[in-house]
Amino acid sequence: MSVLLTARSLDKSFGIRPLFRGISISFDDTERTGLIGPNGSGKSTLLKIFAGLEHADTGEFTQRRGLRLGYLSQEDSFSLGATPLSVVREAVPQNVTDTHERETKAVMLLTKLGFDRDDQPAHELSGGWRKRLSIARELIRQPDLLLLDEPTNHLDLEGILWLESLLRQASFAFVLVSHDRYFLENITNRIVELDRAYPDGYLSHNGA
Repeated sequence: MSVLLTARSLDKSFGIRPLFRGISISFDDTERTGLIGPNGSGKSTLLKIFAGLEHADTGEFTQRRGLRLGYLSQEDSFSLGATPLSVVREAVPQNVTDTHERETKAVMLLTKLGFDRDDQPAHELSGGWRKRLSIARELIRQPDLLLLDEPTNHLDLEGILWLESLLRQASFAFVLVSHDRYFLENITNRIVELDRAYPDGYLSHNGA
């Protein structure tokens, strides 16, 4: 077991309203963690801090040297004119320099994830397929730790079952925010409940 990321004494407020105080927590390479809590408790903000997209007011966090960290936002955003192939191809790690190899890797992953067409404009995709494309973009980067913010948003039942299967077989660790308790029960081995009512700012339950 190897620790991937450790946070120490993180505080975050918006204006005069504190989101969380003194959060100290670690995630290791066996992590399959669901992050839950009341609306406004700072779940999405905490993920963004871990992903380096926001900064805590105080505190620090460290990560394992060379950690490949992925982040899936609630909103699926693609550049103008993007297609599934271009989105995934551009996300192939930079150490793969051969153009043909990059394209082959992208096509293989899209096929595996059920895309019939890889040349369709991304903006024409349904919400569920846009979510799948966002997930594909992170998977091709081969993360050690994937942070997912409400990944079942826009997914129908078939899409949720597909995501459950994908995460149950994942070779990477993940931390995800979700309000879907049934989904969490099926894929997690730890639940972290973020709430300032707890002395540590959260309560961790192992073995979910």
